[in-house]
Amino acid sequence: MSTYRFRKRSAVGGLAADITAVAMRSGPTSHYATQISGKLWMEPPASPLHWRDTAWMLYGLSPHSKSLNRLYPQGLTVKVENLSFPTSDYVAEVAAFAMEGWVREEFNLPPANICIEYDATDRRYIFSWDKAMPFSDETSDIPISHI
Repeated sequence: MSTYRFRKRSAVGGLAADITAVAMRSGPTSHYATQISGKLWMEPPASPLHWRDTAWMLYGLSPHSKSLNRLYPQGLTVKVENLSFPTSDYVAEVAAFAMEGWVREEFNLPPANICIEYDATDRRYIFSWDKAMPFSDETSDIPISHI
């Protein structure tokens, strides 16, 4: 079990989240686990979370799903023990960055192509995601449209 501390400083303070998780090499461990891709699963913490925090943690695992499925063809479950963050200045997207950082450190993987920057002119955070908008099928061959 290990903890990753995500920190992003900005002109208005910054964003932070800590995630503690353990990697279990053998497929889903409980009926609470959610499949990411192939035999990669995530089990959320026992403590209640907002659905958006859980969804963003799942997304944070997804950029590394091909590598993890290749490294652990027998299956891998990431069991999240805890996600903690300051209640001020928190946005749920930070859970993705905390999870992605945990995965990078735990498995010695290169960084995913996701980033967060603070735009001082518009006074807002700008999130850049890997291949497509999160939670979309834009990278599949299925023609879709969101209106």
